[in-house]
Amino acid sequence: MADWHGVNFKSKGHIEFNQGSTLPYVLELHRIEGLSKLKSNVEITLLLYDGVKCCCFGSAWKSLSLPPPFVINQELVFHSEITTSTILLLEIVQIDGAYKKSTVGWTCFKMLDKNLTNKKMDIYHGSLRAIFFLKEPSVANAQLLRNEGVGITLTLTQRSAVRGLTSHIPSNYFHNPAQLSKINRTIAPVTLFLEEVEVSFGAHIKKFEDYLLFLLMTDAKQQNTNIRQFDKVIIKERRLKASIHNGLNFTDQFQVVYLENIHNTSLKSKGVISLAGVDPRNHVIFSLEYVLEVPTSFTNLTLVSSMRQSQVHIISLRWGVWSLNKHLPPSGTILKVPITGGPGLNAENKLVFTSDFGPMNANKDAVVMFKLIKQEADMIYQSAKLELTFQDTGIQPDPEERAPLKSVLTETVESFSIPVITPATAPRQQKVAIETDGRQMEPLLGDNMAHFDIKPSVQQDIGVQNIEKAAYAQIHNAGFPDIVDCDGRPSIELDLSKHYIYSSALENNDPRTCNTVVFQFLAVSFNKTAVRNMFFTVQFYCYTTETTPILTAYPVKQSLPAILYKFQNSDQTPGCSVSFEVDPGKRANEPAVFLHHIQNGTCIIDMWNADSLFHEGSVTVKLKRLARQGEHGIQSTQVFNILNAGDNIGKLHLRIANIGSVSNVYDIKDLTTSAIIDCTDKNNSTELIVRPKPLSTVDHNLTSILSSQTVQKATRNRKMERMEAVRRKEDASYIISRDEGKALRSGQLTMVKNYRNKIINDVIRGGLVANITVTHTLYSVYGTVTYFEVHFCNPNVTATQEFFISWDCTDIRLVYNSMECKALKSLFNVTTPLDPDVFESSTQPVKFTLRPKEDIYIPFVYSSNATKEEFGYTMKITNTVNSPVQLIKLHFKQQRQIINERFMFYEAENSFAKHTLQPPNTRRPEDLSVKCSNENVLCGVDEKGQIYFKAPVPKSTEMVSLLLLLYVDKHCYRPYQIWEVDLYSLKRVDMSAVVGSQSRFPVILRGTDSVRCVTCFSSHPTVIQVEPDREFMLLPSTIQEVKLLYEPTDTGSKNYMVNVVDTKNRVVVERWMVHTNANLPVVSKTYEIPTINTVSPTHKNISFTNPYSTSKTFRLKCNKPELVKFREEELVVASKESVNIGLILSPLALSHSNYILVFVNDVQQKCEECFALRIG
Repeated sequence: MADWHGVNFKSKGHIEFNQGSTLPYVLELHRIEGLSKLKSNVEITLLLYDGVKCCCFGSAWKSLSLPPPFVINQELVFHSEITTSTILLLEIVQIDGAYKKSTVGWTCFKMLDKNLTNKKMDIYHGSLRAIFFLKEPSVANAQLLRNEGVGITLTLTQRSAVRGLTSHIPSNYFHNPAQLSKINRTIAPVTLFLEEVEVSFGAHIKKFEDYLLFLLMTDAKQQNTNIRQFDKVIIKERRLKASIHNGLNFTDQFQVVYLENIHNTSLKSKGVISLAGVDPRNHVIFSLEYVLEVPTSFTNLTLVSSMRQSQVHIISLRWGVWSLNKHLPPSGTILKVPITGGPGLNAENKLVFTSDFGPMNANKDAVVMFKLIKQEADMIYQSAKLELTFQDTGIQPDPEERAPLKSVLTETVESFSIPVITPATAPRQQKVAIETDGRQMEPLLGDNMAHFDIKPSVQQDIGVQNIEKAAYAQIHNAGFPDIVDCDGRPSIELDLSKHYIYSSALENNDPRTCNTVVFQFLAVSFNKTAVRNMFFTVQFYCYTTETTPILTAYPVKQSLPAILYKFQNSDQTPGCSVSFEVDPGKRANEPAVFLHHIQNGTCIIDMWNADSLFHEGSVTVKLKRLARQGEHGIQSTQVFNILNAGDNIGKLHLRIANIGSVSNVYDIKDLTTSAIIDCTDKNNSTELIVRPKPLSTVDHNLTSILSSQTVQKATRNRKMERMEAVRRKEDASYIISRDEGKALRSGQLTMVKNYRNKIINDVIRGGLVANITVTHTLYSVYGTVTYFEVHFCNPNVTATQEFFISWDCTDIRLVYNSMECKALKSLFNVTTPLDPDVFESSTQPVKFTLRPKEDIYIPFVYSSNATKEEFGYTMKITNTVNSPVQLIKLHFKQQRQIINERFMFYEAENSFAKHTLQPPNTRRPEDLSVKCSNENVLCGVDEKGQIYFKAPVPKSTEMVSLLLLLYVDKHCYRPYQIWEVDLYSLKRVDMSAVVGSQSRFPVILRGTDSVRCVTCFSSHPTVIQVEPDREFMLLPSTIQEVKLLYEPTDTGSKNYMVNVVDTKNRVVVERWMVHTNANLPVVSKTYEIPTINTVSPTHKNISFTNPYSTSKTFRLKCNKPELVKFREEELVVASKESVNIGLILSPLALSHSNYILVFVNDVQQKCEECFALRIG
């Protein structure tokens, strides 16, 4: 606080953070002319005057004492919201001695005058008070008397380059540029996080607040007599504000945290104060405020009944200053800043509540305590910006002060280029990019099903900088919903073209530990066959696969991507979003695991045809640049290649965002439980204090019995009262004497006594068991070994005893080998002592011996192979007489594993799937071992170092998911990667045909339990056609014949898929895997054609003779229709007649070697004759 009083701001008035639009000006005062006879010194005063409101505003500026010949050469910088009525007043004052001053003259001019360059302004007699008596404040007023020969030469210019400096100074205030160069000589800024904020008054909080409200009520009653007795002032909020002050102005808005009264000793906050871009030479201003709800009867307002009956007032109780310096304390330091009150100078120029609290004297220990977390800035963009600002304005700071700034810039430019800040990213100054790659992870269609290698493929990183301008403009103008952060502000758009520098300190010190990752689907484009309706599945982190709604692509132009809209959506909002919330309160060690995943992991997005339910392609997104680096939220718009079996079928336009927020779970220690189960505390307990309670309040069974008797008593009493009323009506002197209450209480006491004698043994036994029972929770991941130790101490203080430990879980194993135990301790960072050769064997019950009061750490490992989310086991330690000494209840909570890769295979039902996969290139094959989640699956690493598996395939239309766990350690403690393999089962159909002809094969489609409207779809419609090819009704328990038409264009064995889809519910009713085999027909004649370079098509004729005795129709086909066309595709040839088949060869067909087959088929598409064209 002492450093703050050295800052001179006594005449600045109320200084606030500048948010308005002001104009920057530079005023140059050159010299005063016409005062050669004046021997004494003079000084100059400047003021801003509003001609409409007839008042001065801002602050006055006075120059130093100027001796003759009155050469000024002074530059002043200021910024103000200048209007047509704004006038600058200038007064020259003569100094005669120390206290005697007299006016030489004054002048004025409008700020919007353009001709103010080296202009001599006339000086008028009198003082500045004359301006208040003029109807028109102008120098052209006839009432003004000019001082002949006296004038001042000045220059007033408006410079936009000064705007970078005006953000650090208050408006309507004249500043010396030489002083500004010292203030704005920027060093590397830092970001400060103030955690665990606590405010202490040094007095009882409740007493202080009661005293505060008492003073407010007393003051209100003195000012207003209409206050009612039940009117009260209520404290609605307690809050602490903090902002940065550079000695002249607040450089940012106030950051507010809300305080809560903790046991009437202090006010604490669960929030974090974040101060970004802090210059270490500035000051942090703290202000403690109370928000009060005051009844409207405190005022003289007359309100209608529908209006609010209270008003909100804010009072400032305390304020304080934390003066920073270049050498800030290290992160984690607990700091205390004193705060004060009462009248006096403060940064906000507000009235502060008195510091005199009478007998409480709370001002002595009034402090703000907090934990400091700081992070250095990775870039010094602000330093470079200010350096350029000084050069543009022509204001030259001290050369000695500019040297350090230049050296910092030189070192920075040598290390990396200073990025360009776009308007969207300039306020937060953070640039990151997101890298993408493609991966071959496709269904096995159109290739041999026996073997298919799936390897990572190289895909160029395609980000927002590669999107064409027209496509980006179309996406931008489509009206997609904005992705905003927790404060409602749009997330920062990343500049993906800039070099990415990852800072682990920014991530570790970020108070916003909760991350919400959003995938927004924007548009798609296809290279060949476009998909109209589609949906996407997203596999991210450890979450289950999320499926988007059905999206429809609406193309605008052929060259532009098609915008995605929700299928049959009435609001016509474009796009669809899928979000995942990563909360540290829901998973053990969540922040570290998530940061590691986004640095090394990927996200898998699959695209499916919504009509045929075929898998169209996949996209793999690297998550490396999803790190927020301390920002509230980031986003990037990117383009990814859609890959299918290694082929690029199109592009997906995707927007990815990561929004940070403060977790709602304030204490997550229960998710990071220790691996040590301590059983010594229970054994050391010496007394148990129990308060007596009525048995009926703690035993629900007894309570229900007693309550039932009470109901029966009430029913009987009602009957007796009615009987007594009837008897009294007959005989007024009749009285029924009874004492049922005493009998009922006696019966209840007898029942309680019998019940207590019955359960007393069980209660005592349960209390003893609870006293020796320890409950511990452990978090496990499938395929990962969980290591824990049981810390047990011999309760006998005089004798050595033997103990036995046993457990009821086959997945828990005692670590008997000391070398393995040592390796596990090192892997799980357990520093307990190692006790070798303590156990005689590892079979249950395990025997061990302890001396009096000797303790031991018993090591165990648990192999998580269960699929349940939560399960429990019991461990028991007994003595030689089999009496329990210690009971341990273990609760295991299963956490979902993180999927690193995902593969899909289509196999025939009731067969075995045999496949090999390429292992990660980062590991040697001999160090790799593989396990599978299904015990019926055979897996391992073959001699070539490839991962193989053999799995049974279920019946048709079912899908089986397998997990392949890859280990690189010999004990298989933690999987290096986890791969998910999906096996889709289909019915197999074998078909064969001759190339160029058509083969038909009927298949049987059986009806289900209900009526369905179904449609058949083929994965390759040009090769496999289905009849019927339109929607038809499938009745329950009926048989429908479906014809498959196979027309091959190439030889070999291939596999195709046919789906029968319920068009209403969009589910697969039946799947067929069509295994085809195509052979070449017999070639009757081959024609040799040389290759030529031509730009026009070439015509050729082939002779054909009808071998039949009747006229017949023939159809012409070719195996390469893109190279050869026919003049007539259908010929009617008479019996034994010869005709010429006209061929049109494209220039591409003749430019290089080709082998083309021409087929002559009948009307049933059976090949009658085949000709071959050998080009080249």
